[in-house]
Amino acid sequence: MEYDREEARRRAARRRAAEKRKRMRRRRLTVLGAAALILVLLIAGAVSLIVRAVRKGRQAAALEPTAQAAATVTATAAALPTALPTPAPTAVPATPAPAIDAPWYRERMAQLYHNLSSYGNYPDAAALYTALEEMQIDPNGKMLAITFDDGPYPPITGDLLDVLEANHARATFFVKGAYIDANKDLIRRELGLGCEIGNHTTNHEDLEKLSPSERRATVGGLNDKMQALFGYRVHLLRPPYISYGKKGDANREDIVAMAREYELAIVNHTRSSHDSHEDYTAQMMIDRILAEKDELGRGLDGSILLFHDKYNKTVEAMKVILPALKQQGYQLVTVSELLSCSQEGLNWGWIYSKAD
Repeated sequence: MEYDREEARRRAARRRAAEKRKRMRRRRLTVLGAAALILVLLIAGAVSLIVRAVRKGRQAAALEPTAQAAATVTATAAALPTALPTPAPTAVPATPAPAIDAPWYRERMAQLYHNLSSYGNYPDAAALYTALEEMQIDPNGKMLAITFDDGPYPPITGDLLDVLEANHARATFFVKGAYIDANKDLIRRELGLGCEIGNHTTNHEDLEKLSPSERRATVGGLNDKMQALFGYRVHLLRPPYISYGKKGDANREDIVAMAREYELAIVNHTRSSHDSHEDYTAQMMIDRILAEKDELGRGLDGSILLFHDKYNKTVEAMKVILPALKQQGYQLVTVSELLSCSQEGLNWGWIYSKAD
């Protein structure tokens, strides 16, 4: 019996020790589980805080102008003796829809927007869009193109731009490449007013007297300079001295081929102001340009008018000519716009020549 009791005690002790070990294991598991849960919760909380911070940062960046404006309004209101109602924000007008549903016109509107926004003097988007709207074209209305050769030539070019701006008019300037570097501001202003730039060669060379490689150097060099300095693609060529070879000869064929290569139309004029004639006065120029018919019986509608931006008398004549043409209902468009609205259209390598 003594043996049995002792054995029973040992068995009981072993059971208690086993149960104690089980309890210890359960406690350790519970502690480890709780620690793991706490760690997971901490990680999740940290991730949530990071996400919220990123979202808050993005919202703050997006709303910063609005917040600044609100702060300004609040500060102003606090400074007033009587609270005033907060004015409604001014709506920015939409970019004008193209008046002509054609690829060339949509491209023209995009180019004008780039030029006006990059080089124009407009206080805000509303003023820029108003200017774009004023430059829309009615393809069924009367129109003509005013052109100037041999510039930029300060101060005459700047004076002519003043007259154009005062009359909300635009023109096409056939520039000399050698004059561009020293007169970048004048080129920028021409573009900023919605004017067009054409190619008059680098040094006013006679294209017929040049070799094919020399022609490409003088014409292509000017185009490259306009592209590099202003991001502007020139698409018009006016050969100096109206010199592009006779029909059928090798010079004409090469000049036309070059024009196609460089995506240029060769443009002459239909009515000259004769401002390069020494004996021509400003009044004579005015009478000649505003005549209902020229000596060949041609009217003004669809005309390409020739001037030079290097004579004071040209500036004086333009002060009368521009308002008179507008009063007669003419749209003063660029050469590319005029040709694009014509039946023939604007075509690379074509010669538009009706010189007087």
